[in-house]
Amino acid sequence: MASSMSKLISLLSEKERAMKEMAGTLAEEQQSIINMDPLSVEDASRRKQDVTARLVCLSVECRVLMEKVGVERGLEPGNTLNLSLLLEAASPGEQDRLRPLQNRLLLLAGAVERQIELNRRILGNAVGMVRRSLSLIGRLLGDCDTYGAHGRVSTGRTGACIVSRQAE
Repeated sequence: MASSMSKLISLLSEKERAMKEMAGTLAEEQQSIINMDPLSVEDASRRKQDVTARLVCLSVECRVLMEKVGVERGLEPGNTLNLSLLLEAASPGEQDRLRPLQNRLLLLAGAVERQIELNRRILGNAVGMVRRSLSLIGRLLGDCDTYGAHGRVSTGRTGACIVSRQAE
């Protein structure tokens, strides 16, 4: 029967795989946003939701298992228990397996956070550009206020129109 620490290491390795999948999905989402491909963005968003749900489940399982390992190692159970504290209580062999895994998880978490923020900025800029374009079109086609004769404000229609030519 595997020890609780071995189970925790296995679970953390699964979390690492899920985080790598999230990083890949975020990179695909970024490319889809840049390529202005809404179907691909939607697909990436769906996959992000699936991976996020899996990561939440893995995080809960890790927290429960970390509590169990902590109790087995004589640590006080509570909200402050983390992987660094478990590392201090681990055997040298377990530390050799856990420390690199912890470092990779921290690096992946930082990369995922940066990618999420970058995608959010890119998407925000794209939405802003669409809003500005719609505002310009509205000004060109809508009513306009201007100064007429003798400095009075007059309202009228612009003479602009949009012509759309679609390839046949």
